[in-house]
Amino acid sequence: MSLDYPENMHEFEDKFAIEKARHPETTRDGLMKQVIEDAFQGYLDEAEEGHYDTGKLVGKEIQVIGIGEKLLTTIKPIGESFQADFEKDGNQLMWYLEDQADKVARKFS
Repeated sequence: MSLDYPENMHEFEDKFAIEKARHPETTRDGLMKQVIEDAFQGYLDEAEEGHYDTGKLVGKEIQVIGIGEKLLTTIKPIGESFQADFEKDGNQLMWYLEDQADKVARKFS
């Protein structure tokens, strides 16, 4: 993809280095969480053809919140955590997030 949307650890490390230089308070864990949330949200917006629902990484799951702050569903990681999934195989995680976003869109749209 790109440094805006890293899909593997090499791209993530490049993005982290740039973000850390621009914003010294940036943490690796915080940026990893943001990358995962942004990827899922991008897939969800595409699947729903607009921004209708919001995905937030809370603990070890992504919570999908709908209109009125209603919890629609939760998405579990492939393995122990989304962060570990990304570190193990970022591409596989991206495919999984895209698939999960499609399922949410079909179920709740």
